[in-house]
Amino acid sequence: MSFLVLLWMIIFGIALLVYLGFPIFSGTGSPPVTTSEDIISERQRTLFQERERSYAALADLDEDYETGKLSEADYQELRDDLLQETAQIIVQLESESQSDVEEEIERFKQQRGT
Repeated sequence: MSFLVLLWMIIFGIALLVYLGFPIFSGTGSPPVTTSEDIISERQRTLFQERERSYAALADLDEDYETGKLSEADYQELRDDLLQETAQIIVQLESESQSDVEEEIERFKQQRGT
């Protein structure tokens, strides 16, 4: 009787180890593969968010100036800095969208050629 109990415990233990070890050794727990399209999409999303933050900061700055919280000199200095940052973000967005168009054209050419 004790032999059967021991045998069942061993079988159950092996089954439990297989069940718990399967995700580790099967590769299903590995991180997803990141493609260049995913990276480009994430970069564009980040730039859009930065652009929106810049617009909000400019609006807040204008409001602070209109309510008298900032002097004319401080307002102009901060506004110029924010405008430069916003312009850089917009230039990056435009250049990335232009490169996306070029990549789409190249993909189309490759698909058409095959």
